[in-house]
This record gives sequence, C-alpha cells and structure tokens, in this order.
Amino acid sequence: MKNNKLYKYINLLLRIIIGVIAVWFIYLKLKDDFFANTKQLNTGSITYGFIIIAVLMLFVNWGIEAIKWRYAIRKIEPVTISKAFKLTITGITLGLITPNRIGEIPARALLLNTDSFKALTLKTMVASFSQLVITLLLGGIGFVVTNHGFNLGIDSIIIDVVFLLSSMLMLLIYFKIGKLEVVFGRIKYFREKEIFKALSEFSFIELTNVLVLSFLRYIVFAIQFWLVLKAFGIQLDSPNDVLLIPICFMFASFIPTLLISEIGVRGSVALFVFGAISDMDIQIILASVLLWIINVALPALMGLMNLKDVKLLKEK
Repeated sequence: MKNNKLYKYINLLLRIIIGVIAVWFIYLKLKDDFFANTKQLNTGSITYGFIIIAVLMLFVNWGIEAIKWRYAIRKIEPVTISKAFKLTITGITLGLITPNRIGEIPARALLLNTDSFKALTLKTMVASFSQLVITLLLGGIGFVVTNHGFNLGIDSIIIDVVFLLSSMLMLLIYFKIGKLEVVFGRIKYFREKEIFKALSEFSFIELTNVLVLSFLRYIVFAIQFWLVLKAFGIQLDSPNDVLLIPICFMFASFIPTLLISEIGVRGSVALFVFGAISDMDIQIILASVLLWIINVALPALMGLMNLKDVKLLKEK
C-alpha cells in the first residue's frame, strides 16, 4: 500500500515537472521569436480571418494523424478515434523537449499503458516514417521544379538525380520495412525478443493506406501554411511559388533540432526559401513561428489536460 502511494506521488511529481517544462519552453520560444518580432509589425495589416481558419484546421491536421495511428495499431490495441486523438496530442506534450520531437512516438505507446509497448512503438514509427516519406517526395518534386530559383552552386541535373534516388530509396525502405525482421532475426537477441516482429505484420495495402493518410495530412498542413503566409501579406501568385511550401517543409524536417532551436531553424529555413520571392523578412519569420504555435504549441497545451492520466512509473 505504501509503495502504491509512493508511485502515485512520484507520477504526480513527474507530470507536474513535464507540464512546467513544456509551458516554460513554449513561453521562452514565443518571447524570443514571436513577441519580439510583432513589435516591428503593423498588426493592422494582418488578415486574422485566415489565421482563424488555420487554427481550426489544427483539429483536422491532428485528427488525420490520430486516424492514421489508430489504423496502424488497430490489430494490437483497438482504440476509438477520440481516444487516439487524445493520446496523440498528449504525446506532443511528452515529446516536446526531445530532438525533432521524436519522443512523441514512444509516448503514445506508453500512454496506452499496455504490455505491447515495443510493438506499438514500432507501428507508430512506421506511421511517422510515412509522413517523412511524403515530405521528401513532395519537397523533392518542388525543389526539382524550382531549383533554378536557388543559387546553391550545384548543377541542377545533379540535384534532380539526388532527389530522384533519395525518393526511390525512401519508398523502397518504406514498402520493404517488414524485411527488417528477417535481417535482425539473424541476431539471436532480436530473434528471441521478437523486437521487429510487428514490422512484418504490415501488408502492402496497409502501408499504402497509411501513406495516403499521411498525404492527406500533408495537404492540410500545406494549406495552413498558405493561409498563414497570406494572412501576413505574403503572396504566392504562381504554381512555382506554391511549391516553395513543400521545399520549406522538407528542409525543416531533415534538420536535426531540439525545441530550443526548432523555431529558429524553421524561421531561418522559411526566410531562405520564401526570401526568393519576397523581401518581407519579418512577416515570413512570423508566419513560420505562428504555424509552429498552431500545430505544436496549442496541441501541446491541450495535451497538458491529459497528463493526469499519465503513469510514467508502473506500480508494483
């Protein structure tokens, strides 16, 4: 009984610490990158209607992610869509201070509080990897089409070949993900623990469906960015201009970051990419920061309400 009470108090303390750290990190980044820049901006020129639509779309964005995750893990742990959404946004909170928010992946499995942690984590990794595949594919297409607008000092043919090969490799790895069990199964430890068994349970159709859901979520995210850019007066008038959005996503996704540098990296990438068509530097940075607030900070704050259900230590 005493041990049970001790674990409850420890879990409560851990939840409080996580909550405080999450809020503090969000505050620091907004103070440094958002509030400071808004002082230099004429807020009357902002079209707030577009921002409101983008905010509302965060529920569509993370709703699709929840549906995708629910679909990926359904054979191990069936959950309702509402529970999947709840655990998804709580995972954002728990993974907030990990590199590239990679902690979201095991956090969701941990929140389910089952004995299938390894399998759930692997299934979640595949679902997340599908999003990365889509990001590279569409970003590569955008870059190949518009690369003449970027002075990188590299021949455009080389760039085209690199992106083509990278995209093919990513797709090959994704659709052959189940082969990892065969490869690592040759090692006694992995074979006995059946660590990679869950990967072989994905069929081609299931992997395709997960990829389609990632594509739909990507479209929502891209529309959000377009709305936020438009709200700050940054016009994307041609198809080539619109293709800058996937290029921005691609660069930002493949640069390793911690939360303390994430907004700075995203702002710098956005400035580099959209600086090719606009000299509205402050607006570009603010649009990038605002997109982070909408799709990361707000869901993370929403996830704080669910921390009461988190048990990071199991009672013995």
